[in-house]
Amino acid sequence: MARRKQITYEYSHDGVKQSVIRYAKGVRQPEGWAEQMGERVARAVDKWIADKDIVTEDDLRRKIIAELQVLNQDVAFAYQNHDRII
Repeated sequence: MARRKQITYEYSHDGVKQSVIRYAKGVRQPEGWAEQMGERVARAVDKWIADKDIVTEDDLRRKIIAELQVLNQDVAFAYQNHDRII
């Protein structure tokens, strides 16, 4: 059985924030609201990740999506289906 190559990344508050802002703008959210969502989600992820030793990319995406679902369903849908939207 082939082993999966492990790739590690350093968590970035700004990376999460900018990613959320990009998706929010992509579904035509006002810039101010997009910025607020980005900061709120990034802060929530900061708190969640603080006591974890290892977090997978999938874990991180699920947490971001969960936070977005509370703030804006359209942005959450776009983020969740990023690889399926044409």
